[in-house]
Order: sequence, then C-alpha cells, then structure tokens
Amino acid sequence: MKKYLFTTLAFGGLLANSGRCQSIDTLIDVGGYRLYFHIIKGKGMPILFEGGAGADVTVWDSILKPIADVTHATLITYDRPGFGKSELDTSNHDLDKHGIVQGIEGLETGLKKLGYDGNIMLVAHSFGGFCATLYAARHPATVKAAVLIDANHVCWFQDAYVDSVTNLRKKAYATKENIELPGYYMGLNLRNTVELMRRTPFPASVPVIDLVSEINFPDSVSAARWRVCHRQFVQAQPNRQGITAYGCGHFIFRDNPPLAISAIVKAYVGTLGRDRGDETMKRFLSYSLEGANDEKRREVGKK
Repeated sequence: MKKYLFTTLAFGGLLANSGRCQSIDTLIDVGGYRLYFHIIKGKGMPILFEGGAGADVTVWDSILKPIADVTHATLITYDRPGFGKSELDTSNHDLDKHGIVQGIEGLETGLKKLGYDGNIMLVAHSFGGFCATLYAARHPATVKAAVLIDANHVCWFQDAYVDSVTNLRKKAYATKENIELPGYYMGLNLRNTVELMRRTPFPASVPVIDLVSEINFPDSVSAARWRVCHRQFVQAQPNRQGITAYGCGHFIFRDNPPLAISAIVKAYVGTLGRDRGDETMKRFLSYSLEGANDEKRREVGKK
C-alpha cells in the first residue's frame, strides 16, 4: 500500500472572537493503513471525541462549533479503521488482530504524528466509552478529564448477554455472502473486548462527568441494569459526577445539545488555570443566554 499523508485545509468561522479558525481533514498512515482525522484547530489542551460503534466523524457535527466557540480548544474527531473515510488494515484477516487494542494503537500513532500525544480530554459516546477507558488506562497521566455520554460500562455486559449477542451475530454472518469486515471484526470481538474491559478499570485519577439517558432499552430489566451500572461507576470514585439526561435517548448530545455542551465545558474548565477558566466561563454564559433564547424561538416556530 502506498504510504503518504493526504491533507486538505478548509477554513470557516468557527471560533468566536478569534477570526477564522483552521479546520483540517487528513489521512494519517498508522502502520500500513490510514486513519481519517477531522480537527478543528484551537489552542491549549485538545479534546478527543470517541463515537459509538460504526459512527463516523459526522456524528459530532451538531455540537462541535459551540464547544469550539466556548473552549477555544483543538477538537479532534476521527473514523475508526474501516469506517467513514478510514482504511482497514488488510494485511491479515485474523479476528484477534482487529480488536479494540489494535484500534487504540492506531489512534495513538495518529495522535503522535499529529502532535497531540500530550495532555488531552476525552469525550465518548456508547461503544466509544470502551475506547476512552482503554486509552485513559494506557495514558492515566495525560488524560486530564472525561465526559462519558451514555457510554458503555463493562458492568452492564453480563456473560449471558455477551454469549447471546455473539451467537446471533455468528449465525447472521454465516448466511451472508458479502460481509462488511469492519462491522464483522467489531461485532465478533465483543467477548474479547468485554474481557479486556473487565481487566481495565477507568483510572481513578481522572475526573469524569457521566451522562446517562432516561430513555434507552425497551425492556425494563436492561434499562434498569444500564442505570445501575452507570450509578456504580460514578459512586466508585469521589471525582465522578453522574447526571441523568431526562427525556433523552441514547444520543443525548442530539436530544439535548446544551446539556452535553455544558458538561464538556465544565469538565474542560476544571483542567484550566483561573484566568483561562474565567475567560471560558464568560464565553459559556454568553452561549447559554443565546442558546436559551434560540431554543425558545424554535419552540414558538413549531406551534
């Protein structure tokens, strides 16, 4: 495979009071295949976003601009191997070589090449919670905060559930003629992923805001276990805050963008010194006022 970096630069008015901000879309060779990164350039500690299973960078589109406007931070989104614009490592087809560890190793290589392998904050949704947990466990000294948005916590994944889902997936793939390998690898690696997560607790030193949806699973047993698992995660450490996103489904950042943005800003401000923190909070108050007014205007427009 030809190895090279393909980078295009696009400019847009993304940061308030800071002129035009550089947005970078780039493919980074991480060892025989390339990962696609979309980066909104800012300053200070960057924020890395981990999407759910099968998601690409566009899943975050609705909240990136206000977060950039308020924090002025560099925002990093990327597509996992084989999804979106990222390539899949085709050097082998061994299931064990396409697991979450290999995915994080590729991410680490990409971040290092981009110059973002220092202090960082994590934002993760759904399956991205596993990825954020593994990344934080491998870099506890440089991960300074995290916001988990209805993220996977391993205590929810009981053996019976994992076995049932894995068996269903095996049967489904056995009858398919054309298999999409990225989903195949991710789906059938569930057992390996869960077992790894059971050995990889989220670092106690990293402060976390954990958002959990009110509306999630259709069956009450699974829904209750989801809430209990999130509560156990929060109660395990004093530097974790749990918030129920009332009226929200799994995609909390779409159902209630101000809540997700507020949590991310609060977590980020907690990593800043007093002067930068005060400046950020002033911008956040302006955003909150405008956001509340816009929300009311939208409500009136629907009537």
